[in-house]
Amino acid sequence: MIIAVGSTNKVKLEAVKEAIRIIGINAEVIGLNVDSGVPPQPFCHETFIGAKNRAYNALRITKADLGIGIEGGICTYENRYLAFAAVYAVNKEGIENFSFSMAFSLPASMVKYILDGKELGEATDLVFSTKGSKQKEGAIGYLTKVITRKDLYVQPVIAALYPFYNRVE
Repeated sequence: MIIAVGSTNKVKLEAVKEAIRIIGINAEVIGLNVDSGVPPQPFCHETFIGAKNRAYNALRITKADLGIGIEGGICTYENRYLAFAAVYAVNKEGIENFSFSMAFSLPASMVKYILDGKELGEATDLVFSTKGSKQKEGAIGYLTKVITRKDLYVQPVIAALYPFYNRVE
């Protein structure tokens, strides 16, 4: 089996590899640079659309059996800005499913940068004086010091994949 992930971000690829290892799917995972069709920093529903577009685009341009899209986004709730991820999975037969990660609130220092047009990764880099955080621990890693960006993605990848390994009608 070949799984095409609509991203070349190593954190997303490692999350997919970890998820399929946990659920026992034997597959080759390939990463592809595809268009998400949404802004670099998606908000709310755009996050879902970006994940869906990534999954379909990855599947369309490869001979993969399954396409997966992972999109990180921001939404507001109760006057707070929350970061989360959407995961979308689709196979050649048109079976599709999606899930979301847990959401976590962002501190005002990061929100300020985001409202000024920065992506969450850029805001994280600025607040924590680092570089390339979205390729490593991510905002969640720097904020919690326990949960990494990969950790954040593994469970929703598993949840999005259940129709492909646990056929339930």
